[in-house]
Amino acid sequence: MEINKIGEVRSKYKEPVGPDEMRKTKSIIEVEAEYVDGLDQIEDYEYLQILFYFHKSEGYDLISKRRRGPERGLFTSRSPRRPTPIGITTVELLKREGNKLHVYGLDAIDGTPVIDIKPYASFMDQPTLSLQKKTPRYRINKLIKYQNQHDLLLKAGELHGHYCPYLALGVLAAADVLKRFGAENDGMEDLLAVVETNSCFSDGIQYTAGTTFGNNSLIYRDFGKTAVTFVKRGDSTKNLRYYFKDSDLIEREYPEAALKKL
Repeated sequence: MEINKIGEVRSKYKEPVGPDEMRKTKSIIEVEAEYVDGLDQIEDYEYLQILFYFHKSEGYDLISKRRRGPERGLFTSRSPRRPTPIGITTVELLKREGNKLHVYGLDAIDGTPVIDIKPYASFMDQPTLSLQKKTPRYRINKLIKYQNQHDLLLKAGELHGHYCPYLALGVLAAADVLKRFGAENDGMEDLLAVVETNSCFSDGIQYTAGTTFGNNSLIYRDFGKTAVTFVKRGDSTKNLRYYFKDSDLIEREYPEAALKKL
């Protein structure tokens, strides 16, 4: 088996650090001269998949402790210590300058050999939709299960149109109640939400909890409070109210969000 190096990473990181930190920075991929023609029209793509070689990785353990959580098998982790130390990351393409690709989100250190570049295509690279066809909220429920609040907020922003503290509060409240109730809303009106404001907060509730006007599970009461009450239909023991008491906090710290609330 032969693997060819097609380029190299230029990064401010000379040694490995946490991948979460590295993904918040910009990097440059320098493609070798003999492969530059392969970059033709790459600017048409917003995201790229970068395959690279963990050149500083040594050895591996089939069972090891993860950064978060208990010990698990190697192939259930993203550890760079692997039998074939190859990494893959989806990055945002910022611009191309000749043989240089300026990217954002690459968790590879300076000097890392790049072995392939592919355009990211959602219709090919996302998991099969068979489960989502059966349960449209499949991915949302999975994000809640694994407490992935970051991606929940990003997806809620697609519905709402912008990101703000009130939207985040709605997402957090809805994710928390579903976790506490041990529920996965399947859109069959088993969960009821009573919101007391028509601010961005309510959209966070609707997206995350799946309680909407359309499925008869959202009630609006104009009490002017950033608050919501959840009720599990058919189980009177399951009801919770979330109320953001410090109503002036967001106005003080995020005045632009206060304007959006109006």
